[in-house]
Amino acid sequence: MENSDKRVIIVGGGIAGLTCARHLLAQGLTVQVLEASGRIGGRIKTDEPDGFRLDHGFQVLQTAYPEARRELDYDALDLRPFAPGAMIRIGGRFFTIADPLRRPGRALATLTAPIGSIGDRLRLLRLAHRVVRGKLEAIFEQPETTSMAMLRAEGFSETMIRRFFIPFFGGVCLDSQIRASSRVLSYVLRMFATGEAALPAMGMARIPHQLALDLPKGCIRTGVRVRAVREDGVTLDDGTRLPACAVVIATAAPETERLLGLPLKAKSIGETCLYFACAREAWHPPYLVLNGEGSGLINNVVFPSVVSADYAPSGRSLVGVVVLGVPDDTDATLIERVRMQLVEWFGVAAQSWEHLRTYRIVHALPDQSPPTPNPARPQAMTSPGVFVCGEHGSLPGIQWAMVSGRQSAEAVLAHLR
Repeated sequence: MENSDKRVIIVGGGIAGLTCARHLLAQGLTVQVLEASGRIGGRIKTDEPDGFRLDHGFQVLQTAYPEARRELDYDALDLRPFAPGAMIRIGGRFFTIADPLRRPGRALATLTAPIGSIGDRLRLLRLAHRVVRGKLEAIFEQPETTSMAMLRAEGFSETMIRRFFIPFFGGVCLDSQIRASSRVLSYVLRMFATGEAALPAMGMARIPHQLALDLPKGCIRTGVRVRAVREDGVTLDDGTRLPACAVVIATAAPETERLLGLPLKAKSIGETCLYFACAREAWHPPYLVLNGEGSGLINNVVFPSVVSADYAPSGRSLVGVVVLGVPDDTDATLIERVRMQLVEWFGVAAQSWEHLRTYRIVHALPDQSPPTPNPARPQAMTSPGVFVCGEHGSLPGIQWAMVSGRQSAEAVLAHLR
C-alpha cells in the first residue's frame, strides 16, 4: 500500500489537475488523480465519430499563453492556426477584417468593412497597443468595470460595439451583453494581438492527453467520484476512504463549492454547439465567422477542417455553430432554427448539410463579471492540507488553469516542508 505521508490526491483530471500532478511528481511526491467522468480533460474533450473530430464547444489554444508555452510541446501538438482576423455578417453580406500587420493584403477590405468608423479603428489600434505593453499580470491590477462600460469609456461607437465586440468578445465569454470584467477584455485582446488562435491538428483533447503522457501508470483513475474531502484524504461515493498527506480540488466551480461545503454561488454560463458536415468547398473560410447583425440564434460559425484537415474525412468539411446559452428548444426544433439561419447565410446548399451532434453545455464557463480575482495571485490553500486550483478563485481558460495548477503544487510543497 502507498505511503499516505507522501501521497497527494488531486480531485479532477482537467488541465489544472494534470498540471498540478506533473509538478508534484517532479518533486518526488506520489500523486493520485481522481476523475469522476470516463476521461481526462475537464471541459476540453473531443469526440471522433466517423472520421470527424468534434470538440465539446468551440475552443482554441492561444499560442501566446505564457504558461502553455512552458508546459506544452507545441510542435508535438502540430498546431494549426486560424487566419488572424474574422469574417463578419452585416446587412446580408460577409466582410473580412484582418490583422494589417500579418495580412497586409487584406488591408483595404479591412478598412472598408462597415464595422465602425475610422476613429473606431484607431481606438482599437491604440487599445491593442496599450494592452500588449508591460507584464501580463499588471492587467489584473488595473481598475475594473464591465467590458461594455470600458468600451464606451474608450469612445467606441455603438455600431462598432454591436457589429464587432459583441459577437467577438461575447463569443469568447459566451455573453451577448459583454458584462465580463474589463480586465478579461484587455487580457483577451492581448492574447489575440500577440499570438495565434490555433487548433491541435488532431483535436483539442490532445492538450490534456499530452499533459498526462509523463504521468506514471495508475496515477489517473477515471469514473471515480469523490463524495467528501478532508485534510487527511477523501471519501468516494461508494464509501471508500483514501488517505493522503494533502488534497487538491481541481474541479469546476460548482463541484468545488460542493466539496468544500460552501453555499453554491457559482454562476454558470452555458453554450450550445452544433456540428454539421458537408462537401468540402473552396469558399469555406479559415476565419471565425461572426454574427454582426445581432439577429437569429447563431453567434459564430467556424470551419475547423479548413484549419486542420484532420478534423474531417477526405473531401468533407466540418461546420461548427455556436449558440450562446442553452435554449429550451427540443433538439429537432433547435437544429431546424439553426439550419434556417445557415441557409440564409450560406445558401440553399446548407439545407442538406448533415447534422452530426449537438452539445448542450450548461457549465461552459463561470460568470466573469466584476469583481474578478487576480489569477496571478490565487489563494491555493483553503484549510490546512486542502487546496484548490482551476477557475475557483482564479479565471477560466487554459492559461490560468495551468498557472493555478502549478501554483497549487507549489503551495502543497511549501505546506509539506
